[in-house]
Amino acid sequence: MKPNKWIVILLFIFSISTTACLKPRVGLDDTVWGDQAYITGVVLFKYTAVTNQLGYTDPVSGYQNTGITTPTNVIDKNNAMITIAAAKGTDVTKMGIRFTHFAQKIEPLDGAPPAGVIADFSKGKFVYRVTSANGIVRDWTIMISVAP
Repeated sequence: MKPNKWIVILLFIFSISTTACLKPRVGLDDTVWGDQAYITGVVLFKYTAVTNQLGYTDPVSGYQNTGITTPTNVIDKNNAMITIAAAKGTDVTKMGIRFTHFAQKIEPLDGAPPAGVIADFSKGKFVYRVTSANGIVRDWTIMISVAP
């Protein structure tokens, strides 16, 4: 059985017309987006157990990501240091940290907990290495305490 030549011609025209307008993917130059390896914001969080939040007849249990109030949250870009005081009564042994940054990578050093993971922050002083897309590396010191 021979394929109908008009169907083949129409499929060829259709494939050419749908792919002719596609532009090649443009890769971004990482050096343009470097911006010197700065941390611009820090948020402390914890997980809070919740039950039946969705209103089902049977209880639904889970965890909710809850921000921790920080009366003191000072970012010193010149010295690459951040000082955070969590609200009075905060359990620093079961919390996590999130960063807002201009970097390609942030890695914990010397036993510092990774960002986004619930961990023990009672040690108080942590160092994170921030690597910019243009190759600049800066070690940031994070000082965490609990307000009196």
